[in-house]
Amino acid sequence: METAASIVDIEVGMSPAALDALAAEVEGERIRATARVARMAHQVGCTGVHLEDGHRTVRSWLMAACNLSKVEAGRLVRIGDMLALYPSAAALAHQGRFGVAQMGMLARVVANPRVADRLAEAEELLVGHAVTLDAEDYAVFLARWEALADEDGAHQRHERAHRNRRASVHTVGERSFLEAVGGVVHGAIIQEVLDQFAQAEWWADWEEGFSVHGDDMRAGLLARTEAQRRFDALVNIFQTAATARSAGDAPAVTVNLVMGYEAFEHHLAKALGEQPSPLDPANPLHRCELPDGTPVDPRDALIAAAMGHVRRLVLDSKGAVVDLGRRQRVFTGPLREAVLLSALVCVWPGCCLPADRCQADHVLPWGLAGPTVGWNGAPACGRHNRWRSLGYRAWRDDDGQWHHVRPDGSEIGWRGTALAAAHA
Repeated sequence: METAASIVDIEVGMSPAALDALAAEVEGERIRATARVARMAHQVGCTGVHLEDGHRTVRSWLMAACNLSKVEAGRLVRIGDMLALYPSAAALAHQGRFGVAQMGMLARVVANPRVADRLAEAEELLVGHAVTLDAEDYAVFLARWEALADEDGAHQRHERAHRNRRASVHTVGERSFLEAVGGVVHGAIIQEVLDQFAQAEWWADWEEGFSVHGDDMRAGLLARTEAQRRFDALVNIFQTAATARSAGDAPAVTVNLVMGYEAFEHHLAKALGEQPSPLDPANPLHRCELPDGTPVDPRDALIAAAMGHVRRLVLDSKGAVVDLGRRQRVFTGPLREAVLLSALVCVWPGCCLPADRCQADHVLPWGLAGPTVGWNGAPACGRHNRWRSLGYRAWRDDDGQWHHVRPDGSEIGWRGTALAAAHA
């Protein structure tokens, strides 16, 4: 009998492509097993056999039969209902191609009664994107779709968050606690200010360390941890705000909101009392969000536009920013901002560093005549920007998805594994 250990035995010297293939095989088994339990739960609910032992719900039966937590049992029940509604999703799960995380994400959306009348027509879109997008991008896509399909519900949630905003400072023993809860846009403003002040604290530590260690200075010699610097930055924010207020100065803060032009016109018309036709939730250009994909209430975006500035950002069919006419090697100014707004995180597979903390990298390197234009730029963290110099290549397909190719010609990550399996 083959043991579990032998299934995932990692050989010394295994190539990266072979390791990816093994990971895909093991993950496929997990997907099929999860889908099997979920479909069993759905069938139990349909037959009612769980009632014979006094279980009030299928969730409580799963908790008893499989020793699951309430959260996990509830998630499996929702997945089972989703697989029953969408046969195409069940087929992909049986093939081991519909990720466990993606099943949970879609199941949560399907369970929203306010979008029930839009689910049947959206099966191909919602299921199809689950196997073409990275998991994090799929979560953003579903949030966009749900917000458009349930426009009033999304607005009510944003309104509730704004209405229930609060902030407090309290002391327990030797420690002080700061708690603040509010809406998405205000949270983005707070995040931007905190990040800027934390970066200033980092440079202060670096300069102090460099004065002591000189060229031997490295990150491990910084005087404070990241957590300590962020707390000190928070204190500095309050002190700076008090000083600026007394001096009559107001520090400028820039927060980017990404909103499709048609969506902007649609919600502007509604704000003016008109009744425009509903937006298509399947159209990604109808989005209204922060650069990291967090949905924003369109009404908040209209207020921000009225009080701040509006900038035009033009994308092509792949989602790449078009050429802004700058002819320079280093991405700077508006062109750099445009490149960093074209993706949520570093485009290297598996890297989650937010785009606004990345470098604007040339997809086709400058040394190979790659132009410094928007369509040839992508956000890449410092590590993966340099990694490209080791012979790795990147390209973007017609659907706007990034592919990264090793020097030996094999592709990194699940897309390459899926492509290899399809041609096997």
